[in-house]
Amino acid sequence: MCYNQAMKEKHTIKEHILVCLSSSPSNPKVIKVAAQMAKVFDADFTALFIETSKEITPENKKRLDENTKIAKQCGAKIVTVNGDDIAYQVSQYAKTSKVTKIVIGRSGYKPNRFLAPLNFVDKLISMASDIEVYIIPDKVQKIYIGRVEKKQFELPKLTWKDSLTSLGFLILATLVGAVFQAFNINVSNTIMVYILGVLLISYFTESKFYSLTSSILSVLVFNFFFTEPHLSFRAYDPGYPFTFLIMFLVAFMASSITKKTKEYSRKSSEKAYSMEIMLEMSQMLQQCTNNEEINAVTRQQVGRLLECDVILRTENEEIQDKIEKWVFKNNKQAGHKTDNFSDAKYYYFPISNIDNVFAVMVILKSEISEFEKNLVIAMLRESALAYEKDAILQAKNELLIRNKQEELRSTLLRSISHDLRTPLTSISGYADILMKNSSKLSEETKNKVYNDIYDDSVWLLNLVENLLFITRFNNNKLDIKEESELVSEVISEALAHLGIKKENFNIETYIEDEALSAKMDGRLIMQVIFNLVDNAMKYSPVNTTIKVSAVSEGKYVRISVADEGNGISDVNKQKIFNMFYKVNDSVADGRRGLGIGLALCKAVIDAHGGEIDVQDNKPKGTIFSFKLLGDFDE
Repeated sequence: MCYNQAMKEKHTIKEHILVCLSSSPSNPKVIKVAAQMAKVFDADFTALFIETSKEITPENKKRLDENTKIAKQCGAKIVTVNGDDIAYQVSQYAKTSKVTKIVIGRSGYKPNRFLAPLNFVDKLISMASDIEVYIIPDKVQKIYIGRVEKKQFELPKLTWKDSLTSLGFLILATLVGAVFQAFNINVSNTIMVYILGVLLISYFTESKFYSLTSSILSVLVFNFFFTEPHLSFRAYDPGYPFTFLIMFLVAFMASSITKKTKEYSRKSSEKAYSMEIMLEMSQMLQQCTNNEEINAVTRQQVGRLLECDVILRTENEEIQDKIEKWVFKNNKQAGHKTDNFSDAKYYYFPISNIDNVFAVMVILKSEISEFEKNLVIAMLRESALAYEKDAILQAKNELLIRNKQEELRSTLLRSISHDLRTPLTSISGYADILMKNSSKLSEETKNKVYNDIYDDSVWLLNLVENLLFITRFNNNKLDIKEESELVSEVISEALAHLGIKKENFNIETYIEDEALSAKMDGRLIMQVIFNLVDNAMKYSPVNTTIKVSAVSEGKYVRISVADEGNGISDVNKQKIFNMFYKVNDSVADGRRGLGIGLALCKAVIDAHGGEIDVQDNKPKGTIFSFKLLGDFDE
């Protein structure tokens, strides 16, 4: 039972096939075989490139790029790691990434076990003994190794700076050795000084040539100055040749290790810098609030990474470049040279998810390594997530606005249908009484009916005015036309529309200066004053005083409406300007409002850049006041 279960679990593990990338001419054949295997086994497919400290020739670089392109076309994920021991790096990556099969090429070369170390294939098989290794033989590899590499020999890069540095360290080591000799310090310490000098030369110079030559020269100089006979290359002691050999080997091996360590340190620093840029980009994208900010962050960070010019195109822009259009349409990378006389090249990368291409990044650079391409793709994935997040947020906000508008519409319809019924029923009933019993009613009763019909119709008219008021809102913003208006004229016009109901109240006006003027939309401010005074009459007993005043306050004009009603509680003051909010206190004339009058007043004042507030009118009542920017002569 346990055995069957174990076998079942073994067969359910997803296959992962690994192929090695190289500049070998036979590498395309190996890649295609591995791709076919991945297709048959429905496996994950990875192409691994080991970047060593050795410099790659332009011809090999070109061939490597072509092989990498083939791997991509075959659906491989490209991965780059660093190290000089290729077999070790491949085996370690294979174990870490749960690789089940490794596909490699082999030339047919068989080393002499006694004279040569294990080749790459044998070392890999020994290091990854638990992973299946498939070898694709090809004689082309042998020809390539025997003929092509010989043609690619290049002279070491020598510079005056490195040459003088090497000479300086050798002279310094010799001087220290002379001091040791003067104080009769053991000669073995002088050997260590020369080895230290070779290490320093390896660290401070670029070419391996200096490591090799300094190892040889240190042996020769030590022999010339510090062995018997002095100032001669001969050595009396028969053991010195072995000392010289060991000194050379130790110095050369130590310098080689130092050179590799220096190279690995440089590459580690580059990768750390790249990771820092990616992390910083991720943090910056999280703080972006719109597409423009995302575009700026993406351009900035990718430009810092590659140290080149970066262009970013979005779908909203008019695109003329045919390649950009192709990338938008096909959601794939592209590239082309600028001309035949320049090494500059355009690289096109889509910023996209599975369904949409949000933008195309155009990078102008002579060459982008595969490692850099992978970093750019990873960074653009972060940008794509930011674009997608912004699109989702915009859709969510639009949905919330639509829901709020729908809620507002539903609330308005419910309020209208409920609150219009009472005055319409009253008008309809009074009209029916007058039509059927007009001759039987006294003049006093008729006048009372006429007044009630008039009051109800005025209430309905004011309600319709406020509803029409709402239609002046455009995308939740009120369109206003500000002009300089005399405050006294606006107040008089507003009070004139109050009708006969104002005769039941003592309405007073106080204008600090008849020439007082302010910047306003006169019709809208007139409606605000009308609403405030009408509201005061609704909630105040008859025969009380309602005072409308206008005074200057610095660069503003304050207009106030004070009544002698029952006042407003502190709780209601905080909500009185909310749409559809109604105070629970009983209304003086028995009618209820829709709760939109004061909300519209606040919207108008806010649109003018002013302020509206409510406070108690001592000893009794309420004061509504608002401020507008005055239009004073300087």
